[in-house]
Amino acid sequence: MQIKFITRSMRPLGMFLIFTFAACSIFGSIFMRDLDNSGFLGTFLEYTVSFENRFYDFRMKDQIDPQFRSKEQVLVKIDDYSLQKLGVWPIPRTVHAHMLGKLKSFGAQVVAFDIMFPEKSPNYGPESPDSIFANAIREFQTDGRRVFLAYTIAAEGEEALKEAPIEMLNDAIVSRNEPEADLLPSKIARYTFPITELVETETGLGFISSIEDSDGIFRRYPLVSNVDTIYYGSLGWNTFEAYTGDKTTVSIYSDKTADVELNGKKMEISYTGETKLRYIGGEQQFPSVSLFDLMEASDDDKRMKELFENKIVFVGSTAVGAHDLRPSPIDSKMPGVFAHMNMVHMLTNQYFFKSTNDSVTYSLIFLFIGMILFFFVQHFGNAFLDALYIVAIIGLGLWIDHKYFLPEGYELKLFYCFFCFISCYSWNTFLKFYEASKEKKQIRGTFARYVAPTIVDEMLKDPDKLHVGGTKMDITCLFSDVRDFTKISEGLSATELAHSLNIYMGRMTDIVFDTKGTLDKYIGDAIVALWGAPLPIGNHAQHAVEGAIKMMDVLPEINETFRNLGRPEFLVGIGLNSGECSVGNMGSERIFSYTALGDNMNLGARLESLCKHYGAQILISDMTLERLDLTHIRTRPIDKVIVKGKSTAVGVHEVLYSHHFMTLDPECLSFYLTAYDLFQKKNFEAAMAIFDQILLANENDKPSKRLRDLCKKYLLSPELVTDAFDVTTMLEK
Repeated sequence: MQIKFITRSMRPLGMFLIFTFAACSIFGSIFMRDLDNSGFLGTFLEYTVSFENRFYDFRMKDQIDPQFRSKEQVLVKIDDYSLQKLGVWPIPRTVHAHMLGKLKSFGAQVVAFDIMFPEKSPNYGPESPDSIFANAIREFQTDGRRVFLAYTIAAEGEEALKEAPIEMLNDAIVSRNEPEADLLPSKIARYTFPITELVETETGLGFISSIEDSDGIFRRYPLVSNVDTIYYGSLGWNTFEAYTGDKTTVSIYSDKTADVELNGKKMEISYTGETKLRYIGGEQQFPSVSLFDLMEASDDDKRMKELFENKIVFVGSTAVGAHDLRPSPIDSKMPGVFAHMNMVHMLTNQYFFKSTNDSVTYSLIFLFIGMILFFFVQHFGNAFLDALYIVAIIGLGLWIDHKYFLPEGYELKLFYCFFCFISCYSWNTFLKFYEASKEKKQIRGTFARYVAPTIVDEMLKDPDKLHVGGTKMDITCLFSDVRDFTKISEGLSATELAHSLNIYMGRMTDIVFDTKGTLDKYIGDAIVALWGAPLPIGNHAQHAVEGAIKMMDVLPEINETFRNLGRPEFLVGIGLNSGECSVGNMGSERIFSYTALGDNMNLGARLESLCKHYGAQILISDMTLERLDLTHIRTRPIDKVIVKGKSTAVGVHEVLYSHHFMTLDPECLSFYLTAYDLFQKKNFEAAMAIFDQILLANENDKPSKRLRDLCKKYLLSPELVTDAFDVTTMLEK
């Protein structure tokens, strides 16, 4: 009871703590990316966020439509094929200039280079490649078209420009800040900014810096950088604005929260100017053409014109050797240019994520409902039902997320929810296992006092075999008693008496256990034992009788110990009977004892009492005898007895042990069996002659003496020979 009380108290406490952790993790996921990841707690949180992100990535992949193709963007890919055909790396700026001419003729609207031009090109001709490229940019940007070049941002230091070039003001972003609310300050990287000759063409500029998450996956895209309190857009942002003409607004509410306002719809950005990128795919979702194929196409190529007309064109590397491959949620080696293209698609189609607060709210609701239902289910105490519920709630969560929340842009924190459900289920399972383990220890501790250890182990392995509490079982009972124990106790001190009893009881109890018996009880100097309960053991009568024989065989050794100590020897009588009894824990709820009750138990006790009357040490009934394999066990019939309180006679037999005189003299046993058979046939004269011969061999054989006297009595008084002449009625217990 105490174990169950403790586990029942621990169960809701543990579940509450797990639920609290999951709820705090869901709520804290809004800020976790900005937390310090040092120390144990920071590392732990970092891992949980990583698991949550990866679990979301896994679900998000399933949302990608393999049939979808972007209608606004085309990729000019610098692939391995183009590098092989052109035979040079990096690509000469004259090639880029020629490519711009092709794109203009095919009707491209905006061209964004995911390539940096921070250094001057070698000049081997009358006109430098930089000048050719700059003129191509100017030429392309007539008629409202735009070209964007890339740069990176950096922190304060020697690698950063002291201030942004004035040409960048053309692409500055409109912002609306609350007082003292700014994005994280940054600077322009000195060694990646395009050369002056290209910047002076009034080309657009956009930064491409990005930082991977703690697990190395690029999930976020930088939209805005704060350079000297002026906000500048990334390559994807500026490309989108140039293409659509929509001027977006950055609204900053504090140093931790901000958003982008686009046609009345908002997209969250962090205080570092990043937002989570909602991918639609990679190369399969964006039309592309190899740089070399574009260069080789004629100016009136209809396919190229259909492909590029009024489109955004990104120029970027997909070649393996260019080292612009990054791990993304949808591809472990995705060319970096696809991040820009996914961002432009996200802005163009307002394919935004829902508010983080909304996602967290729905996650907490799902967590709360799931836990309420789990509390309800686990009260049934059915382990299978608990497991079925966990599978069902996880399956339901995944199905709802797949059908509604993922398509709508919600980021349910299902990892934390499922972690909570599985952890609570595991906690309950652990407590039930602990409770069962403790109960097994209690069973072992309780039953080991009166059951053989091998039977205890079998009970623990298969508790279904254990039936207690008044179960009807077919068993063999044994009653053993020390003769004249009162006289023995009078001659010994209390200490000596206890020591002698401990020696005797210890050896006898060991024999009970060794023969797969169960100790019922000690009653002073008496021993009560059972075979066949609490678990069936096959031929329990055989085990019980073998145990009784071993008890008598070991008694001389025990008495030898007593003689050496100067103490009286023990004489023992044992009675055994087999049959159906009521077996179980008997008593009150507070104090009980494992025992057996019934007429067959009473008969076993009467047989033990008859040992003194018949001068025998081991007496068994017919019910026990008929179950024995007599190959190695010798018995002799003693009498037919009607015990007190009964009206039916039962056959009584003596079991012979190793130092019994008839075991030592098998011929004498044969004579006895012949004489007993003659007695049953009422040939009293012949039977008496044989009994006289047996008594000459052992004058103390009380069964032979009793039968000889009966033969003499019936010969002298034939009228006493009735139908029940061979039955003895006992008037005392």
